[in-house]
Amino acid sequence: MIIDNKEAFEKYYQAEYDYNTSTLTEEEVFAIKELAREKRVNYALAPIGEKIFDWISEQNADIHFEMVDLESDKIDGMLYIPVTGSAKAYIILNSNKPLINQIFTAAHEYYHYIKDYAMIKETPYICNFNALEGVNEKKASRFAAEFLLPEDALRNEIRIMHKNMNGLDETKHDFEFYAAISIMLTVKYQMPLKAVIYRLHEEAYINDISQYIENYEFIKSVLRELKIFEKKVGYLYSNENHHFDIYGNIYRQMKSAYDTGYAAREEILRDAETLKLDNQIVNDFFDNTEEEDKDDDLEMQKLLEKLWGDE
Repeated sequence: MIIDNKEAFEKYYQAEYDYNTSTLTEEEVFAIKELAREKRVNYALAPIGEKIFDWISEQNADIHFEMVDLESDKIDGMLYIPVTGSAKAYIILNSNKPLINQIFTAAHEYYHYIKDYAMIKETPYICNFNALEGVNEKKASRFAAEFLLPEDALRNEIRIMHKNMNGLDETKHDFEFYAAISIMLTVKYQMPLKAVIYRLHEEAYINDISQYIENYEFIKSVLRELKIFEKKVGYLYSNENHHFDIYGNIYRQMKSAYDTGYAAREEILRDAETLKLDNQIVNDFFDNTEEEDKDDDLEMQKLLEKLWGDE
């Protein structure tokens, strides 16, 4: 796809997101939570992460993704409407941004599509984000955060972390405890670290967020340097996104069936053999991280005890 209106493009891009959505009202937050819960019903509390690209495409055939070299690292993406009155919309992702940012961008722009599209569909070319500044942008970011890391999932993860930390005095190690949780959730739910920190603040696990923002670069450096997460973090912070390779409809349907739990691994493999599909593509569908996650939890616990344990 070629965007041939450079002036409009430069005027209406979506800049980097503000994850601070504290000015939203209780009613607005409640509505966003309900919408996120409704949209992710097939996933329950399971992480979606990079699966969001396929998920959005399956939800609405009129939504298309495009990877564009936007040059500036200050631009995450945008919602693009190519023709006045058209039902089609493009979610443009900055190919220079890390995959983890592209995941959040997809969820953010999807909110604009389902909630703001009716208002802007008559506007040609690129939707006017100047008209969407403020509350709608905050709603879109809050939806993305709720969709990628639901409240109930966050509660469960903290409960598990408490158990794994084997009675660590949370009041004494408040910063270290939630910094560690932020790192773990960033990797598991594939959501930007800063968005995870604000997510903890939104659900009142972190009261004074300033300490975490002031030490953000330190927490991020720990995330990037942890050997146990080296491969996963390297992948998430690369700008390679292979989710738009064309596998064909049959592969897409089979992957969706596996991701949403409608078909077990054995059933997928059996059907793939019957249909004589490419085994390499099919095997790439399967997430083999369950056992790895258990090992990661143990390694994380050991590391935290060493770095931030009782003195």
